[in-house]
Amino acid sequence: MKKALFKFGITAAMAALVLAGCAGGGGSNQSEGGKETITFINHKTDWEGNGKWDEYIAKFNEKYPDITVEIQTITDYAGQMKTRMNSKEYGDVLMIPGDIQPQDYATFFEPMGDKAELEKTYLGLNDRSFEGVSYGIPSQMNATGMVVNMKVFKDAGIKEFPKTPETFLAALKTIKEKNKDVVPLYTNYAAGWTLSNWDFTRAGAAGDVDFTNKMTSDTSPFDKEDTMGTIYKLLYDVAKEGLIEADPTTTDWEQSKVDLANGKIAVMVLGSWAVPQIQQANPDNASNITFQAFPMTAPDGKQYMPVGGDYNYGISINSEHKEAARKFVDWMVNESDYAKDNGGLSTVKGAEYPEALQASKAAGVELFEENPAPEGKESLFSDINNQSELGIGTTDLEKQRLIDAAVGNSSETYEAIMKDFNTRWADAMKAVAGN
Repeated sequence: MKKALFKFGITAAMAALVLAGCAGGGGSNQSEGGKETITFINHKTDWEGNGKWDEYIAKFNEKYPDITVEIQTITDYAGQMKTRMNSKEYGDVLMIPGDIQPQDYATFFEPMGDKAELEKTYLGLNDRSFEGVSYGIPSQMNATGMVVNMKVFKDAGIKEFPKTPETFLAALKTIKEKNKDVVPLYTNYAAGWTLSNWDFTRAGAAGDVDFTNKMTSDTSPFDKEDTMGTIYKLLYDVAKEGLIEADPTTTDWEQSKVDLANGKIAVMVLGSWAVPQIQQANPDNASNITFQAFPMTAPDGKQYMPVGGDYNYGISINSEHKEAARKFVDWMVNESDYAKDNGGLSTVKGAEYPEALQASKAAGVELFEENPAPEGKESLFSDINNQSELGIGTTDLEKQRLIDAAVGNSSETYEAIMKDFNTRWADAMKAVAGN
Protein backbone atom coordinates (compact mmCIF):
# COMPACT_ATOMS: atom_id res chain seq x y z
CA MET A 1 0.00 0.00 0.00
CA LYS A 2 1.29 3.44 -0.87
CA LYS A 3 2.91 5.43 1.90
CA ALA A 4 0.73 8.25 3.22
CA LEU A 5 2.37 11.67 3.09
CA PHE A 6 -0.05 13.48 5.34
CA LYS A 7 -1.09 12.59 8.85
CA PHE A 8 -4.77 13.33 8.58
CA GLY A 9 -7.20 10.79 7.16
CA ILE A 10 -9.67 11.10 4.33
CA THR A 11 -13.30 10.60 5.13
CA ALA A 12 -15.47 8.58 2.79
CA ALA A 13 -17.25 11.74 1.70
CA MET A 14 -13.98 13.49 0.97
CA ALA A 15 -12.67 10.51 -0.95
CA ALA A 16 -15.80 10.41 -3.08
CA LEU A 17 -15.46 14.11 -3.80
CA VAL A 18 -11.79 13.79 -4.69
CA LEU A 19 -12.30 10.85 -7.02
CA ALA A 20 -15.22 12.57 -8.68
CA GLY A 21 -12.98 15.54 -9.43
CA CYS A 22 -10.10 13.45 -10.72
CA ALA A 23 -11.46 12.21 -14.00
CA GLY A 24 -8.49 11.89 -16.33
CA GLY A 25 -6.14 11.95 -13.32
CA GLY A 26 -3.33 9.50 -12.60
CA GLY A 27 -5.08 6.80 -14.60
CA SER A 28 -4.69 8.61 -17.91
CA ASN A 29 -5.82 6.63 -20.91
CA GLN A 30 -5.29 5.90 -24.56
CA SER A 31 -7.65 8.03 -26.61
CA GLU A 32 -9.20 7.24 -29.96
CA GLY A 33 -6.87 7.35 -32.94
CA GLY A 34 -3.83 6.24 -30.93
CA LYS A 35 -3.49 9.50 -29.04
CA GLU A 36 -2.19 9.44 -25.51
CA THR A 37 -4.00 11.56 -22.94
CA ILE A 38 -2.21 13.02 -19.97
CA THR A 39 -3.52 15.24 -17.22
CA PHE A 40 -1.61 18.30 -16.01
CA ILE A 41 -2.74 19.64 -12.62
CA ASN A 42 -1.60 23.15 -11.73
CA HIS A 43 -2.40 26.32 -9.84
CA LYS A 44 -2.72 28.74 -12.76
CA THR A 45 -6.46 29.30 -12.63
CA ASP A 46 -6.05 32.70 -14.29
CA TRP A 47 -4.67 30.98 -17.39
CA GLU A 48 -7.65 28.72 -17.61
CA GLY A 49 -9.93 31.74 -17.45
CA ASN A 50 -8.09 33.83 -20.04
CA GLY A 51 -7.40 31.00 -22.48
CA LYS A 52 -3.63 31.01 -22.04
CA TRP A 53 -3.48 27.29 -21.35
CA ASP A 54 -5.37 26.66 -24.59
CA GLU A 55 -2.70 28.64 -26.45
CA TYR A 56 0.11 26.68 -24.82
CA ILE A 57 -1.40 23.28 -25.49
CA ALA A 58 -2.05 24.23 -29.12
CA LYS A 59 1.65 25.08 -29.52
CA PHE A 60 2.67 21.86 -27.77
CA ASN A 61 0.45 19.89 -30.14
CA GLU A 62 2.19 21.42 -33.14
CA LYS A 63 5.22 19.36 -32.09
CA TYR A 64 3.41 16.47 -30.42
CA PRO A 65 0.03 16.04 -32.17
CA ASP A 66 -0.44 12.55 -30.70
CA ILE A 67 -0.45 13.73 -27.05
CA THR A 68 -3.64 15.22 -25.65
CA VAL A 69 -3.10 17.33 -22.53
CA GLU A 70 -6.04 17.81 -20.21
CA ILE A 71 -5.61 20.81 -17.92
CA GLN A 72 -6.96 20.84 -14.37
CA THR A 73 -6.44 24.03 -12.35
CA ILE A 74 -7.02 24.36 -8.62
CA THR A 75 -7.42 27.60 -6.66
CA ASP A 76 -6.37 26.21 -3.26
CA TYR A 77 -3.67 24.17 -4.92
CA ALA A 78 -1.51 23.27 -1.93
CA GLY A 79 -4.48 22.45 0.27
CA GLN A 80 -6.36 20.30 -2.22
CA MET A 81 -3.30 18.45 -3.45
CA LYS A 82 -2.67 17.23 0.09
CA THR A 83 -5.91 15.31 -0.14
CA ARG A 84 -5.44 14.08 -3.70
CA MET A 85 -1.97 12.75 -3.03
CA ASN A 86 -3.30 10.39 -0.40
CA SER A 87 -4.69 8.49 -3.38
CA LYS A 88 -3.10 7.62 -6.71
CA GLU A 89 -5.28 10.16 -8.49
CA TYR A 90 -3.05 13.21 -8.81
CA GLY A 91 -2.57 13.47 -12.53
CA ASP A 92 0.33 12.59 -14.81
CA VAL A 93 2.15 15.92 -14.55
CA LEU A 94 1.70 18.23 -11.59
CA MET A 95 3.31 21.12 -9.77
CA ILE A 96 5.09 19.50 -6.81
CA PRO A 97 3.61 20.84 -3.53
CA GLY A 98 6.16 22.62 -1.36
CA ASP A 99 5.69 20.70 1.88
CA ILE A 100 6.69 17.21 0.74
CA GLN A 101 9.70 15.81 2.58
CA PRO A 102 12.72 15.09 0.34
CA GLN A 103 12.88 11.49 1.51
CA ASP A 104 9.31 11.05 0.23
CA TYR A 105 9.94 12.25 -3.34
CA ALA A 106 10.52 8.74 -4.69
CA THR A 107 7.22 7.59 -3.18
CA PHE A 108 5.24 10.04 -5.28
CA PHE A 109 7.32 11.09 -8.27
CA GLU A 110 9.18 9.58 -11.17
CA PRO A 111 12.91 10.46 -11.17
CA MET A 112 13.80 13.17 -13.69
CA GLY A 113 17.42 12.07 -13.82
CA ASP A 114 20.79 12.37 -12.15
CA LYS A 115 21.10 15.79 -10.50
CA ALA A 116 24.74 16.28 -11.44
CA GLU A 117 23.90 15.68 -15.09
CA LEU A 118 20.78 17.85 -15.13
CA GLU A 119 22.67 20.70 -13.42
CA LYS A 120 24.69 21.16 -16.59
CA THR A 121 21.51 22.52 -18.19
CA TYR A 122 19.17 23.69 -15.43
CA LEU A 123 19.09 25.97 -12.41
CA GLY A 124 17.18 25.40 -9.20
CA LEU A 125 17.45 21.64 -8.80
CA ASN A 126 18.37 21.68 -5.10
CA ASP A 127 14.86 21.84 -3.68
CA ARG A 128 13.41 18.77 -5.37
CA SER A 129 16.44 16.49 -5.36
CA PHE A 130 17.40 13.81 -2.87
CA GLU A 131 20.52 11.66 -2.66
CA GLY A 132 21.72 12.81 -6.07
CA VAL A 133 18.44 12.24 -7.91
CA SER A 134 16.17 15.05 -9.17
CA TYR A 135 12.43 14.49 -8.97
CA GLY A 136 11.35 17.87 -10.30
CA ILE A 137 12.44 20.64 -12.67
CA PRO A 138 11.43 24.23 -11.79
CA SER A 139 8.81 25.82 -14.00
CA GLN A 140 10.78 29.05 -13.59
CA MET A 141 13.20 30.77 -11.23
CA ASN A 142 11.93 33.65 -9.12
CA ALA A 143 13.63 36.39 -7.21
CA THR A 144 11.96 37.36 -3.94
CA GLY A 145 11.73 40.98 -2.92
CA MET A 146 9.22 43.79 -3.16
CA VAL A 147 6.77 44.64 -5.91
CA VAL A 148 6.56 48.41 -5.78
CA ASN A 149 4.49 51.20 -7.28
CA MET A 150 7.35 53.68 -7.53
CA LYS A 151 5.02 56.51 -8.53
CA VAL A 152 3.51 56.34 -5.04
CA PHE A 153 6.98 56.66 -3.53
CA LYS A 154 7.96 59.52 -5.85
CA ASP A 155 4.69 61.36 -5.21
CA ALA A 156 5.63 61.26 -1.52
CA GLY A 157 9.05 62.74 -2.31
CA ILE A 158 10.95 59.45 -2.09
CA LYS A 159 13.08 59.15 -5.22
CA GLU A 160 14.98 55.96 -4.45
CA PHE A 161 13.74 52.76 -2.88
CA PRO A 162 15.03 52.38 0.70
CA LYS A 163 17.88 49.98 1.44
CA THR A 164 17.53 49.50 5.19
CA PRO A 165 14.63 48.55 7.50
CA GLU A 166 14.83 51.95 9.20
CA THR A 167 14.63 54.01 6.02
CA PHE A 168 11.93 51.71 4.64
CA LEU A 169 9.76 52.18 7.72
CA ALA A 170 10.29 55.95 7.53
CA ALA A 171 9.33 55.95 3.85
CA LEU A 172 6.08 54.11 4.55
CA LYS A 173 5.23 56.63 7.27
CA THR A 174 5.84 59.47 4.83
CA ILE A 175 3.59 57.86 2.24
CA LYS A 176 0.82 57.51 4.81
CA GLU A 177 1.21 61.14 5.88
CA LYS A 178 1.09 62.38 2.28
CA ASN A 179 -1.93 60.31 1.25
CA LYS A 180 -4.11 58.66 3.88
CA ASP A 181 -6.00 56.75 1.17
CA VAL A 182 -2.91 54.71 0.26
CA VAL A 183 -2.03 51.48 2.06
CA PRO A 184 1.76 51.69 2.38
CA LEU A 185 2.30 47.92 2.68
CA TYR A 186 -0.34 45.32 1.96
CA THR A 187 0.32 42.05 3.80
CA ASN A 188 -2.30 39.85 2.13
CA TYR A 189 -2.70 38.26 5.55
CA ALA A 190 -5.80 36.25 4.67
CA ALA A 191 -4.52 34.66 1.45
CA GLY A 192 -2.89 31.76 3.27
CA TRP A 193 0.41 31.74 1.35
CA THR A 194 1.61 35.28 0.67
CA LEU A 195 3.32 35.96 4.00
CA SER A 196 5.75 33.11 3.33
CA ASN A 197 7.49 35.46 0.91
CA TRP A 198 8.97 37.27 3.90
CA ASP A 199 10.78 34.01 4.72
CA PHE A 200 12.11 33.63 1.20
CA THR A 201 14.02 36.92 1.45
CA ARG A 202 16.32 35.55 4.18
CA ALA A 203 19.39 34.51 2.18
CA GLY A 204 19.40 37.71 0.13
CA ALA A 205 18.93 39.86 3.21
CA ALA A 206 21.89 38.12 4.84
CA GLY A 207 23.95 38.12 1.64
CA ASP A 208 24.85 34.52 2.41
CA VAL A 209 24.43 31.60 -0.01
CA ASP A 210 24.70 29.20 2.93
CA PHE A 211 22.23 30.99 5.19
CA THR A 212 19.55 28.29 5.27
CA ASN A 213 22.12 25.56 5.84
CA LYS A 214 23.58 27.54 8.73
CA MET A 215 20.15 27.79 10.35
CA THR A 216 20.25 24.04 10.95
CA SER A 217 23.06 24.54 13.48
CA ASP A 218 21.87 27.83 15.00
CA THR A 219 19.86 27.36 18.20
CA SER A 220 18.65 30.98 18.25
CA PRO A 221 18.22 32.24 14.66
CA PHE A 222 15.43 34.63 15.66
CA ASP A 223 17.47 36.94 17.90
CA LYS A 224 16.61 40.55 17.10
CA GLU A 225 20.07 41.37 15.74
CA ASP A 226 20.09 38.38 13.38
CA THR A 227 18.63 38.20 9.87
CA MET A 228 15.40 36.31 10.65
CA GLY A 229 14.77 38.46 13.70
CA THR A 230 15.29 41.62 11.65
CA ILE A 231 12.94 40.48 8.90
CA TYR A 232 10.20 39.57 11.36
CA LYS A 233 10.73 42.77 13.36
CA LEU A 234 10.15 44.82 10.21
CA LEU A 235 6.89 42.96 9.56
CA TYR A 236 5.85 43.53 13.17
CA ASP A 237 6.81 47.24 13.14
CA VAL A 238 5.01 47.98 9.87
CA ALA A 239 1.85 46.46 11.30
CA LYS A 240 2.21 48.12 14.71
CA GLU A 241 2.65 51.54 13.10
CA GLY A 242 -0.65 51.14 11.22
CA LEU A 243 1.04 51.03 7.82
CA ILE A 244 -0.85 47.97 6.56
CA GLU A 245 -4.44 47.30 5.50
CA ALA A 246 -7.09 48.34 8.05
CA ASP A 247 -8.38 44.81 8.65
CA PRO A 248 -5.73 42.27 7.62
CA THR A 249 -8.04 39.32 8.31
CA THR A 250 -10.21 40.29 5.32
CA THR A 251 -7.55 40.87 2.67
CA ASP A 252 -8.27 40.14 -0.99
CA TRP A 253 -5.39 38.89 -3.14
CA GLU A 254 -6.98 39.54 -6.53
CA GLN A 255 -8.11 43.04 -5.56
CA SER A 256 -4.71 43.83 -4.09
CA LYS A 257 -3.09 43.41 -7.50
CA VAL A 258 -5.51 45.94 -8.98
CA ASP A 259 -4.97 48.36 -6.10
CA LEU A 260 -1.18 48.17 -6.37
CA ALA A 261 -1.40 48.79 -10.11
CA ASN A 262 -3.65 51.80 -9.50
CA GLY A 263 -1.53 53.38 -6.77
CA LYS A 264 -3.81 52.52 -3.84
CA ILE A 265 -1.08 50.30 -2.40
CA ALA A 266 2.62 51.21 -2.34
CA VAL A 267 4.38 47.86 -1.90
CA MET A 268 3.88 44.12 -1.38
CA VAL A 269 6.47 41.46 -0.49
CA LEU A 270 6.28 38.90 -3.31
CA GLY A 271 8.25 37.08 -5.95
CA SER A 272 9.19 38.54 -9.31
CA TRP A 273 6.50 36.38 -10.88
CA ALA A 274 3.89 38.83 -9.57
CA VAL A 275 5.14 41.79 -11.61
CA PRO A 276 3.41 40.95 -14.93
CA GLN A 277 0.18 40.04 -13.13
CA ILE A 278 0.09 43.45 -11.46
CA GLN A 279 1.10 45.30 -14.60
CA GLN A 280 -1.67 43.55 -16.51
CA ALA A 281 -4.18 44.80 -13.93
CA ASN A 282 -3.66 48.30 -15.38
CA PRO A 283 -1.50 48.29 -18.52
CA ASP A 284 -1.58 52.10 -18.69
CA ASN A 285 0.34 52.26 -15.40
CA ALA A 286 2.64 49.30 -16.09
CA SER A 287 5.81 51.41 -16.04
CA ASN A 288 5.08 52.44 -12.43
CA ILE A 289 5.49 48.85 -11.22
CA THR A 290 9.04 47.83 -10.38
CA PHE A 291 10.71 45.02 -8.49
CA GLN A 292 13.09 45.97 -5.67
CA ALA A 293 15.37 44.16 -3.26
CA PHE A 294 14.16 43.61 0.30
CA PRO A 295 15.35 46.69 2.26
CA MET A 296 18.37 45.13 3.94
CA THR A 297 22.01 45.58 3.06
CA ALA A 298 24.42 42.70 3.57
CA PRO A 299 27.55 43.08 5.72
CA ASP A 300 29.65 43.65 2.58
CA GLY A 301 27.57 46.73 1.78
CA LYS A 302 25.80 45.17 -1.20
CA GLN A 303 22.22 44.15 -1.79
CA TYR A 304 21.28 40.67 -2.92
CA MET A 305 18.15 38.92 -4.03
CA PRO A 306 17.76 35.17 -3.66
CA VAL A 307 16.68 33.26 -6.73
CA GLY A 308 14.85 30.01 -6.21
CA GLY A 309 12.70 27.62 -8.13
CA ASP A 310 8.98 28.24 -8.40
CA TYR A 311 6.70 25.22 -8.44
CA ASN A 312 8.54 22.24 -9.95
CA TYR A 313 7.04 20.06 -12.64
CA GLY A 314 6.80 16.51 -11.39
CA ILE A 315 5.64 13.28 -13.02
CA SER A 316 3.42 11.02 -10.93
CA ILE A 317 4.92 7.65 -10.09
CA ASN A 318 1.45 6.28 -10.88
CA SER A 319 1.25 7.72 -14.39
CA GLU A 320 0.64 5.19 -17.14
CA HIS A 321 2.13 7.56 -19.72
CA LYS A 322 5.43 8.67 -18.24
CA GLU A 323 7.16 9.12 -21.60
CA ALA A 324 4.43 11.44 -22.89
CA ALA A 325 4.45 13.26 -19.55
CA ARG A 326 8.19 13.83 -19.80
CA LYS A 327 7.86 15.21 -23.32
CA PHE A 328 5.37 17.73 -21.99
CA VAL A 329 7.61 18.73 -19.06
CA ASP A 330 10.64 19.12 -21.33
CA TRP A 331 8.65 21.23 -23.76
CA MET A 332 7.34 23.48 -20.99
CA VAL A 333 10.83 24.04 -19.59
CA ASN A 334 12.92 24.20 -22.75
CA GLU A 335 10.61 25.59 -25.42
CA SER A 336 7.63 27.40 -23.95
CA ASP A 337 7.53 31.02 -22.75
CA TYR A 338 6.13 30.06 -19.34
CA ALA A 339 8.91 31.72 -17.33
CA LYS A 340 8.90 34.87 -19.44
CA ASP A 341 5.12 35.17 -19.36
CA ASN A 342 5.19 34.86 -15.56
CA GLY A 343 7.94 37.37 -14.83
CA GLY A 344 10.48 34.72 -13.88
CA LEU A 345 13.96 33.74 -14.91
CA SER A 346 14.20 30.72 -17.18
CA THR A 347 15.31 27.50 -15.53
CA VAL A 348 17.61 26.91 -18.51
CA LYS A 349 21.09 28.24 -17.76
CA GLY A 350 22.25 31.26 -19.73
CA ALA A 351 18.81 32.68 -20.50
CA GLU A 352 18.28 36.43 -20.45
CA TYR A 353 16.99 38.20 -17.35
CA PRO A 354 13.25 38.90 -17.54
CA GLU A 355 12.09 42.49 -17.78
CA ALA A 356 10.90 42.34 -14.17
CA LEU A 357 14.50 41.94 -12.95
CA GLN A 358 16.26 44.30 -15.34
CA ALA A 359 15.81 47.32 -13.05
CA SER A 360 17.29 45.49 -10.07
CA LYS A 361 20.20 44.30 -12.17
CA ALA A 362 20.85 47.86 -13.36
CA ALA A 363 20.80 49.06 -9.73
CA GLY A 364 23.61 46.69 -8.85
CA VAL A 365 21.53 44.16 -6.94
CA GLU A 366 23.14 40.74 -7.26
CA LEU A 367 21.11 37.58 -7.72
CA PHE A 368 22.21 34.28 -6.30
CA GLU A 369 20.94 30.78 -5.72
CA GLU A 370 21.51 29.28 -2.29
CA ASN A 371 23.94 26.41 -1.95
CA PRO A 372 22.48 22.93 -1.59
CA ALA A 373 22.55 21.17 1.74
CA PRO A 374 25.61 19.00 2.40
CA GLU A 375 25.38 15.36 1.40
CA GLY A 376 23.39 13.40 3.94
CA LYS A 377 21.65 16.55 5.21
CA GLU A 378 19.34 17.23 2.28
CA SER A 379 16.21 17.09 4.44
CA LEU A 380 17.66 18.52 7.66
CA PHE A 381 16.23 22.04 7.31
CA SER A 382 12.77 20.79 6.33
CA ASP A 383 12.85 18.20 9.12
CA ILE A 384 13.68 20.84 11.75
CA ASN A 385 11.19 23.27 10.23
CA ASN A 386 8.41 20.70 10.32
CA GLN A 387 9.29 19.50 13.82
CA SER A 388 9.21 23.09 15.13
CA GLU A 389 5.93 23.79 13.29
CA LEU A 390 7.19 27.30 12.51
CA GLY A 391 6.33 26.93 8.84
CA ILE A 392 9.30 28.89 7.49
CA GLY A 393 8.52 29.27 3.80
CA THR A 394 5.58 26.87 3.96
CA THR A 395 2.75 28.44 5.99
CA ASP A 396 1.58 31.90 7.04
CA LEU A 397 0.36 31.02 10.54
CA GLU A 398 3.29 32.33 12.57
CA LYS A 399 3.64 35.44 10.44
CA GLN A 400 -0.09 36.06 11.02
CA ARG A 401 0.60 35.65 14.73
CA LEU A 402 3.16 38.46 14.53
CA ILE A 403 0.67 40.75 12.81
CA ASP A 404 -2.07 39.87 15.30
CA ALA A 405 0.23 40.86 18.15
CA ALA A 406 1.27 44.07 16.41
CA VAL A 407 -2.27 45.31 15.71
CA GLY A 408 -3.59 44.37 19.15
CA ASN A 409 -5.57 41.27 18.22
CA SER A 410 -3.55 39.38 20.82
CA SER A 411 -1.68 40.33 23.99
CA GLU A 412 1.64 38.81 22.88
CA THR A 413 4.78 40.89 22.48
CA TYR A 414 7.32 40.64 19.69
CA GLU A 415 9.98 39.61 22.18
CA ALA A 416 7.83 36.80 23.59
CA ILE A 417 7.07 35.46 20.12
CA MET A 418 10.74 35.44 19.10
CA LYS A 419 11.65 33.69 22.35
CA ASP A 420 9.04 31.06 21.53
CA PHE A 421 10.43 30.71 18.01
CA ASN A 422 13.97 30.21 19.28
CA THR A 423 12.85 27.65 21.85
CA ARG A 424 10.86 25.66 19.33
CA TRP A 425 13.68 25.76 16.79
CA ALA A 426 16.30 24.61 19.32
CA ASP A 427 14.00 21.85 20.60
CA ALA A 428 13.36 20.72 17.03
CA MET A 429 17.09 20.61 16.28
CA LYS A 430 17.60 18.39 19.29
CA ALA A 431 14.71 16.13 18.37
CA VAL A 432 15.79 15.79 14.73
CA ALA A 433 19.56 15.79 14.89
CA GLY A 434 20.39 15.40 18.56
CA ASN A 435 22.04 18.84 18.62
